[in-house]
Amino acid sequence: MIAFDTNVLVRVLVGDDPAQTRRAERAFVDHARAGGVYVSLVVLAELGWVLDAAYRWDRATIHERLFRLVRTRGVAVEDLELVDGALDAYRAGKADFADYLIAAKARAAGGNLATFDKRLSREPDVTLL
Repeated sequence: MIAFDTNVLVRVLVGDDPAQTRRAERAFVDHARAGGVYVSLVVLAELGWVLDAAYRWDRATIHERLFRLVRTRGVAVEDLELVDGALDAYRAGKADFADYLIAAKARAAGGNLATFDKRLSREPDVTLL
């Protein structure tokens, strides 16, 4: 199994650098077919941020691409159940994807999340400071 950095998965999803995209796609496919590709929560959080902030993708497109990525055969995702919940919340909500991951991790640890983010504070178990 291999874990890819965010910048490799950005190439796979965005395809904005032809040379790097070819290398990233080939490595992704080869590893997904062989030992597998591991995607961490940190990488997913960064992907959501990069696709929004750097590429200005709309919320529906980000959700769809991340959803497809975590469902790809040969891809193992850190805490897939938590990611599924965060993706559902992101699709329906107003906060950033990373914020939903953070809130989900807090709930999974048995706690609440304190934040200054008004959009996120509307979610269950999140308190506005």
